[in-house]
Amino acid sequence: MQIIATQIRVGMILDIEGDLYKVTYTQHVTPGKGVACMQTKLKNVVTGKNLEKRFRSADKAERANLETRQMQYLYADQDGFIFMDNESYEQTNVPKDLIGDQAGFLAEEQTYAVSFYEETIVGVDFPPSVVLKVVVAPPEIKKATAAASLRPVEVENGMSVNAPSFIKEGDLIRVNTETGDYIERAK
Repeated sequence: MQIIATQIRVGMILDIEGDLYKVTYTQHVTPGKGVACMQTKLKNVVTGKNLEKRFRSADKAERANLETRQMQYLYADQDGFIFMDNESYEQTNVPKDLIGDQAGFLAEEQTYAVSFYEETIVGVDFPPSVVLKVVVAPPEIKKATAAASLRPVEVENGMSVNAPSFIKEGDLIRVNTETGDYIERAK
C-alpha cells in the first residue's frame, strides 16, 4: 500500500527496494528555500542496520502489507520471548533484539498484537502506557519550592523512572512505553 511521505509515522514498517525497514524517527522539515521533506531514521527488520532517508513531501512510500495476530506473552528464555497464538495455541519465539528496550514492559499472560510479514515476525505492538508498582523510592525531601522535582524510583520490572517526589514505595504509576517517562499516579 502506498502512502504519501508526510503520513510516515514511527513504528510503521516500510518496504524500501525489497527490504523491510521499521521507522524509528521522523521529522517534517520545511526549509526557508526549497522543498519540504520528511527526514526519517529506519532500521532494517532482518539485519538490524540503520538507514537515514529523506523523502520529499510529494514522494510516495510503500508500506509493507502486514498480518497482525493476537498473541499472549508467556515467558522469556535465553533466545528471546515466547508468545502463544490465541487461536491456534502455537508457541513462537520472538528474538530479543526485535523487542529491544521495551522488554521491561512485557507482562506474563498479557495479550499483544504481533505483526507478521510472510510468516516472519517483524514487530510487537505495546500499549501506549502501562501501570507499574514502585518497589524502591527514596524518602521525600521537603523543600521550600513550589516546583515539582523529579527523582528516580525503581519499578517492579527493574526499570528506573523519574517520578515526582510525592511517589512512595507501593504506589502504582502509569509509564509511557515509548519513552519510559512517568505520566501519572494510577488509581
